[in-house]
Amino acid sequence: MTAEQIQQQQARGFLTLRFVPALEADYRKARSALIRQRARLASIAGLLLFLVYALVDLMTLPAELARFTAGIRLAITCPIIALVLWLAHRKTPDDHHFERLYVFAYIAGGLSVIAIILAARWHSYPLPYEGMILMLMFGYFAMGLPFFSASVASFVLVWAYLLAELWAGNPATATLTNLFFLMTANVIGMVGAWISEYRHRAHFLDRQLLDLLHQSARDESRRKTELITAASHDLRQPLNVIDLTLETLQPEREHSEVMNQLRDTVGQLRNLLGTVFDSARLNEGMIQPELQPVQLNHTLQELEDLLSDTLSRRDIRLDIAPAKPGLALTADPSLLLRVLQNLVINAADHSGGQRIQVNTVTTGNWARIRVCDDGRGLPESLHTQVFDPYIRAGASHQAGLGLGLTIVREFSRLMGGQCGTESSSGRGAVFWVALPVAVTTSPGPGPGSRIQSDCAPPVG
Repeated sequence: MTAEQIQQQQARGFLTLRFVPALEADYRKARSALIRQRARLASIAGLLLFLVYALVDLMTLPAELARFTAGIRLAITCPIIALVLWLAHRKTPDDHHFERLYVFAYIAGGLSVIAIILAARWHSYPLPYEGMILMLMFGYFAMGLPFFSASVASFVLVWAYLLAELWAGNPATATLTNLFFLMTANVIGMVGAWISEYRHRAHFLDRQLLDLLHQSARDESRRKTELITAASHDLRQPLNVIDLTLETLQPEREHSEVMNQLRDTVGQLRNLLGTVFDSARLNEGMIQPELQPVQLNHTLQELEDLLSDTLSRRDIRLDIAPAKPGLALTADPSLLLRVLQNLVINAADHSGGQRIQVNTVTTGNWARIRVCDDGRGLPESLHTQVFDPYIRAGASHQAGLGLGLTIVREFSRLMGGQCGTESSSGRGAVFWVALPVAVTTSPGPGPGSRIQSDCAPPVG
């Protein structure tokens, strides 16, 4: 079954309640499974109904007739319904054969009603024929039989009733009148059953098409994930080789500036690729943070080792103030490092300043890491937009996509934190990220660590 087949069937329509063979087989399989589920409730309802009618027979009919009618209900009809109820909860027979048994049970129930009417005629008791109307409606609606199965079975019962009335010698006029009302009820049931099955078939096509689209989306997401993973490795590998080569080269003094520019270009390209892949991983839901107590000073030291040489070649001074000894945050170590790296690179690329400071302020159960620069600052009008995608303040000529701060915001949210800015135009910029403090029983992360929860971030 393909999406194209389903769409073609929807365009063609199915007024005859038939799909093309490829779809019809799948539909009938699904329908049989649904009938099996429905039979469990319908059988209970039918069983209770015939038990109640058996009791009514014993209470209202003449004794000799009551024994016969109640005997039919209790000895024949109810056991058949109980058998259907029992088989509906078993794996065998399969759904297709169970559907046939279900239709047979409906016919058996209708024949038992005809037998009771016939017995009443023989005993000259004016038992009405309305029980047949109830039986027809039960098959069409309560039992939920397919249109063609219900129509054929109901016509069998109607003609069986007609033959029984003629056999019992019921006057032709009365028989024809009863037959007229039975046929009218049967037509009503057929129309209702046709509408019900038509809607069910339409819903089946919609569900199948939706399932195929979901599967296609999952497959596409998986292919994107594989592509992102492969590209992340394959594109970074040449950059690593270039980096290692540059580190081993001993350039002459007149070439040192060119080598530094080359290192900076490689670093910018690596940051650009990192931003692209981080954005793609976020969009595909590939990032699942592993929250744990993270020693903040360890992360700050990693940040300094990672960026200090690059920034110094650009004549930008990076000052990182140590946090309080033993301060641990509830965070994902790699995401936290990436957040701080993006904030520092953003300040270096777009502030126009010559000095970047990183410090930490704790307020209650939260710690706020601040990245401050001495650059041109950020206009107040951009405070609410600067973390949105593709927003770049000022006329910066640095390479970038305007996604670095967006990634900061998303990574902070994934770790249960917040981020923001305290910048004002002409006075430098301050970007911060706030994360909950982890209460630990040991200096570093471990099985005995306890993560502080139920905290609220600081305001302001």
